[in-house]
Amino acid sequence: MVRPLAAQVDRRLHRRLSGRAAAAERTGLSAGSAGAVSLCLIRHTRVAASGLCYGRLDVPLADSFAEEAQAVREALARQFPAGLPPIWSSPSLRCRSLAETLEAPFKIDARLQELNFGEWEGLTWTELDSPTARHWGDNWQTAAPPDGESLPELLERLRAFLAELGETDAILLTHAGPIRALHHLLLGEPLEAAFRRPVGHGELLCL
Repeated sequence: MVRPLAAQVDRRLHRRLSGRAAAAERTGLSAGSAGAVSLCLIRHTRVAASGLCYGRLDVPLADSFAEEAQAVREALARQFPAGLPPIWSSPSLRCRSLAETLEAPFKIDARLQELNFGEWEGLTWTELDSPTARHWGDNWQTAAPPDGESLPELLERLRAFLAELGETDAILLTHAGPIRALHHLLLGEPLEAAFRRPVGHGELLCL
């Protein structure tokens, strides 16, 4: 479980955040002085999957992808005028496609994937109106979808990723779920608050 790793990661996260002010800004706006940024989280651009439940499922990109990707590149150029730090991406197509437009090397890490919704992947939210789905909705901090992943499992893999990343500045191309979870892990936000946090498509959230 998470516990044996937690103390080690917490020490690293304390050093990472020591003396730094966290900021969360919309795409295109600076989140503090360049050079003071430690970690830049970016959600993938919009997709064409209205009404679907998807986490690990690859879904088509929206027609606005080119314009959204250009906005991300421009925001990163403003945030990192001296050059981009190392880039890590979820293996999901919607993240990899954005990474490929940045014209910089990047690494893939499966631990940055969205929550695995198991048997629910690809179903509509209307189809998920069942006692099992309602139980998950009422117990989202501990329960998992059938053959899927629980929030503690998501947190565990992100803790492991952060432990390996150490104090290296980085850009992470990922999903809304991991971004909210990272706010909980890095900033100490309660889960309830972190998972109410709006995270826009193509948005830069720099810590």
